[in-house]
Amino acid sequence: MFKSASRLFAILFFFIVLILGISFSSLNSHTVDVNYYLGTVNLPLSLVVISAFAIGVICAFIVGLTTFWGLRWKVGRLQRDVNHREQEIQALKDHAA
Repeated sequence: MFKSASRLFAILFFFIVLILGISFSSLNSHTVDVNYYLGTVNLPLSLVVISAFAIGVICAFIVGLTTFWGLRWKVGRLQRDVNHREQEIQALKDHAA
């Protein structure tokens, strides 16, 4: 039940984003000069905006991924420390008994 509803929602969301993207492109179809270190290129404004957005998403993903892996490494280290402490506690209990 929920799989079909979520799939329908995903398809509907995709089409809404597609329609908004097409309308955005048609409203911003005039060209702009993009200057970069090696030269200049004339591109549609919509392509420049979408490219800048995509580069921002990729950069945010990379930063998030490095943060995620750093935290995973820290969790693993703390989990090993907890396991070591539990073994010490168990050894002290066994020695006291």
